[in-house]
Amino acid sequence: MYEPEPPLIVTADEHLLDDALRWCAAVGVTPEVATDVTAARRSWRRAQAVVVGEDLAPALARIELPRRDHVMLVSGDPGDWWSTAVRLGAEDVFDPADQDHILEALASALDGHGEACLISVVGGSGGVGASTLAAALALGAGRRGLRTMLVDVDPLGGGLDLVLGSEHVDGLRWRDLDATRGRLSAGSLADVLPVHSGVATLSWDRSPGAALPESVPSVVTAAVRGFDVVVADVPRHLDAHGIDVLGRSVLTVLVVAEEICAVGAARHVLSRIEACSSAIVVVSVSRSGGIGAAAVGDALGRPVHTRHRFDRRIRTAVDRGHGPGSSRSARRTASALLDTLGLA
Repeated sequence: MYEPEPPLIVTADEHLLDDALRWCAAVGVTPEVATDVTAARRSWRRAQAVVVGEDLAPALARIELPRRDHVMLVSGDPGDWWSTAVRLGAEDVFDPADQDHILEALASALDGHGEACLISVVGGSGGVGASTLAAALALGAGRRGLRTMLVDVDPLGGGLDLVLGSEHVDGLRWRDLDATRGRLSAGSLADVLPVHSGVATLSWDRSPGAALPESVPSVVTAAVRGFDVVVADVPRHLDAHGIDVLGRSVLTVLVVAEEICAVGAARHVLSRIEACSSAIVVVSVSRSGGIGAAAVGDALGRPVHTRHRFDRRIRTAVDRGHGPGSSRSARRTASALLDTLGLA
């Protein structure tokens, strides 16, 4: 679970301190408080966010503390404090009456450690094993000690929790997030998802009528802020949500079987994902008597990044609830993709 460092409040003004404590309570954190410059200097570097009151801002600016992110200067007259804000390296000057603006900035500063590496996996045709590879990628990232989330963006798929063997693990599914509106925090998302083999998973329950909720953008935003790696299984029939996920992805993996018909289908899929994804690699899946990886690359006009050796035992392992983690071929392919992204 992601645990943010507490914010630092720098003020000797009792009224402002009361407000700042209330803001921190609203975003679910207990802050450190510094009522003088000496105390502020001690915690300046390690606090994840710093709220500076106008009473101590000039003295703090004079000692020229190291530049850092997420410094918020608070003043009842914001227009008079821009020069001090620049000297402090503050991102903005906030009026204490504008609570919504302050809470949004404070939550953003505390929510996660940055942007995760978002990897999308798309099948060039049906039954090529894209979902299995997505699960293998997530498991591989987890084995490397990275906080990892696996997201199922295909409401018509079998369910990534079934691929992993985590369908009985407690936690929320897409249907439970249907009512989510507005900003969703990374910490709250990480707390409520089912975790299996070190991977947090957001997938489907077994009820009929599965559909992606309107909360998908806020969920994806929270995911990339709260994890190191997010792997998304995106259907080849792209809808608005799929396009949005591909547009945010650091890498899109197109999985193509080494068969003539599969390559023909993959060409159509590739033309679609090229319109919304800037970094695409092709993984070919070997087939007995198939056309080979070179022919796949020639037909698609892109070199094959990795040739995935088909493993008949994966289906049996998945059916028995063991997941794809024991497959050597799946692990090799996942490792090659993770190495490409420098995810050590």
